[in-house]
Amino acid sequence: MTSSEKRTTRPRGLGSIYQPAYRNRKTGESRSVAVWWVQYSFRGRVYRESSNSTNRTDAVKLLRRRLAEMGRGRVLGPDIERTTFEDLVRMLLDDYRANGRRSLDRVEDAVEHLRGFFGDARAIEVTGDRITAYAAARQREKAANATINRELAALKRMFRLGEKVGKVDRRPPMAMLAEHNVRTGFFELHQFHAVLRHLPEQLKPVSRSRT
Repeated sequence: MTSSEKRTTRPRGLGSIYQPAYRNRKTGESRSVAVWWVQYSFRGRVYRESSNSTNRTDAVKLLRRRLAEMGRGRVLGPDIERTTFEDLVRMLLDDYRANGRRSLDRVEDAVEHLRGFFGDARAIEVTGDRITAYAAARQREKAANATINRELAALKRMFRLGEKVGKVDRRPPMAMLAEHNVRTGFFELHQFHAVLRHLPEQLKPVSRSRT
């Protein structure tokens, strides 16, 4: 038996659990590590994952959990399961700082509100229903819908970044709120100056007097 061989047992269903084997360099004796591992295949790819336990039952439970995920068409894996909300926050803020975005202060403010609700959660626990509950809680605090939408946009950006690097496997559904407080019929200053350049000369003084 070589160091690449392993002692394998096969519970019901697909996949297997095993203890990796190795050869003692001094004695030449073949031994197995104490920790149990699981192996399973999904969509043509073989996965090997430590149960982080010397108890065979823990490895069986892990394998069954992965097989159940495969039955639902997805496999989380240890990296995704371990990703926390704070991991996503760090990715978002690092992205804003690295790209020199001028709206960093506003995003940091949004993050503080999100942190108060999701701070201890893992990413997979930030579900659509919890996001809806967050929006409702912010409304009870009298936050404007436009403000809540900026916070939800920051949360959506976090998951998009996490998805790119394989830290989350999907983004939770989140619907933006209707913004009834949006002003209509007003120009921003740069829009006004753009229009002013095209006005007849006799109208420009009148228009300037109203700014």
